[in-house]
Amino acid sequence: MKNQVEIFDKILIEKSKEGRKDGAYSRLLGNSEFGSLISRIHATSISAGSFLENYIIQVAPLLAPQEIPDIFTNTLKRGIFLLSKKIIKDYITHYLNLKKAIEPDYIIVDSIKKKCLVIELKDGDNFDTKKSQGEVSNLTTYSNALANKLPYPWTSEIKVCMFNQSNKAKIVSGFKSHITEEQAMSGTEFCQILGICKEHIDRERKRVCERNLDFVLDELLKIQDIASKISQKLQHKKENK
Repeated sequence: MKNQVEIFDKILIEKSKEGRKDGAYSRLLGNSEFGSLISRIHATSISAGSFLENYIIQVAPLLAPQEIPDIFTNTLKRGIFLLSKKIIKDYITHYLNLKKAIEPDYIIVDSIKKKCLVIELKDGDNFDTKKSQGEVSNLTTYSNALANKLPYPWTSEIKVCMFNQSNKAKIVSGFKSHITEEQAMSGTEFCQILGICKEHIDRERKRVCERNLDFVLDELLKIQDIASKISQKLQHKKENK
């Protein structure tokens, strides 16, 4: 299991491999060094796509696979636990007898409140509204199938979490009102349920952004042609004030 430092390193551009100098960015910009830097930024942005998922799995209270049957026999130990998409696919879906199952990103299992939260998590604050209705439909289908297998008095409900949006009305609006405010979940709420410190995530991300910006600027200024053009443009701007 990766530690937290290694996970944050995945979104540091300076920790990534050198970009290609013979790629499309170099041809587009007419400068192999600049093209290599853009390629490196692009590769890091792809790695960043799985950052939040990897971090959550690292710090959240996880339910061991061998304990999952205890959910369905109402004998699960007291607590709140997280199931990742891979665990859901490997150990939950086969219970549900769905013809075509599309697993949620997470399930939070709360044996204290006898409740399962079937969750779609978005890392950002903008939704792809073209997919929203289908995503809600998939969540609802999965949640209903899960509810049918849970023992009394367990229940299951869906949640759509926008990790960086605290306004539930905006989450509902972003999903074209295919969900209710009750079904909307903020990143803060998600973290509070699982005992994760969202402030730490936000603080470390800000630190990483600052390091990334400094690194990109430093690398740009190492490229003589780029540094010269930046200097010329700054001088021109100063003269035309």
